[in-house]
Amino acid sequence: MILNPETIQQHYEAMGRSLEQMHIDGALEQAQYLSSTRIARALQEAPRESVVPFLLRLEPQRTGRVLYQAPVQLVRDLVSESDAESRAGLLRTLTPNQAASIIASLPEELHQVFLEAVPEKNRSEIVALTSFPAGSAGAVMNPRFLAIDRNNTVRSTIEAIRSAPAELERTTYVYVTGENMAPVGVVSVRDLLRQKPEESLVAVMNPSVVALGTADPALQAAQLIRNRRLSMLPVLDEGGRIAGIITFDDAMDILSEDVAAQTTGIGGGSRDESFFTPPKHAIRMRLPWMVSNIFLNLGAVAVITGFEETIAAVAILAAFLPMITDMGGNVGIQSLSVAVRSIALGELRPRDVGRAFRKEASVGIFNGIVLGAVFLTIAVVWQRNMLIGVIAGTALAVNVLVAGIVGGTLPFLIKRLGKDPAMMTGPVLTTITDITGVTIYLGLATIFLLG
Repeated sequence: MILNPETIQQHYEAMGRSLEQMHIDGALEQAQYLSSTRIARALQEAPRESVVPFLLRLEPQRTGRVLYQAPVQLVRDLVSESDAESRAGLLRTLTPNQAASIIASLPEELHQVFLEAVPEKNRSEIVALTSFPAGSAGAVMNPRFLAIDRNNTVRSTIEAIRSAPAELERTTYVYVTGENMAPVGVVSVRDLLRQKPEESLVAVMNPSVVALGTADPALQAAQLIRNRRLSMLPVLDEGGRIAGIITFDDAMDILSEDVAAQTTGIGGGSRDESFFTPPKHAIRMRLPWMVSNIFLNLGAVAVITGFEETIAAVAILAAFLPMITDMGGNVGIQSLSVAVRSIALGELRPRDVGRAFRKEASVGIFNGIVLGAVFLTIAVVWQRNMLIGVIAGTALAVNVLVAGIVGGTLPFLIKRLGKDPAMMTGPVLTTITDITGVTIYLGLATIFLLG
């Protein structure tokens, strides 16, 4: 079956209808065609009484993935409202890193309830993972992986893979260790199958192992996996031993969350706010930024006030002012979005600010000339005044250039200072482009129209 977007949407809607009607078999049938993310989204909208029965009958591995993708509020409700047997049935489907990630986002009063519902053999692993700082590689790693001593052969390694638990038998890599579980090499399962059974493991392994420490940022690990096209990355403890792994799927989740958070922050929003955030908390997160914007925009107001005589003498100037400031803001946001995305994905580093400046300058010069010419033409046709057209077009062109450079480089400078570029750049960018556009436009008008 070919699953195009229209077909996937049909399965999604059919699953939603089945859940509403408490037809669990029908919902399970449709779920086999949907991703874990879409299933989690469908469960958000479904009646609560159908969610737990559905999850308990879903394939355990998928149940764990769905719970991991679901909003915190939904998981919180399931943990607090389900009976002990159902709660245990749900939570035993989670891998230790999934469980640790979820428990870290729950209120403290639910931590013990959560842990008591988790299988006893997993509790120590979960507690250990939650002891690492939030956002660190240690906090998101999976403590279950395949590692084998370097003194083994290819045959014994393959036998070890076959006898491994089901969750590990589909692994991509096997890590080769020396003394004290320190990694000395890595070998892919595919390469193992191509080697002679009696061959030494040391002879077929790759001695170069890319790894990070438990205290390193999880985002850095995700960027490393993406940029190097790795299937998984080992995480080492302070003694240099393998403590866990971060998989490609984990890395994509981390990057997706970070890019989404960065995008939210561009407008001054909070990365901690979601659709399920209560209104009073949403107000607390948004209002301070709006209040700060008022004071930031006082700069543009002060500039306009300084040109009262110019505006009074040539009233039509006020008509073009919003177009100049808005265009600068739009161009700046474009450049800002690209810069923030590049930083989030690890494509560029703070020291690459020079490259960003050169790129945005060249793009800004060309776009400024074209947009300025278009605006000049509009102004001349509308007002039959070439001088006003030239002033408006020039101001727009310069503002587009400045906005592009500021939007494309300011995130790198803020990142170098150790601050969040998304949260700080948006409000500052709009203020700079407003002040620049107003100053250039009204300044040129004062010189050439009233001078």
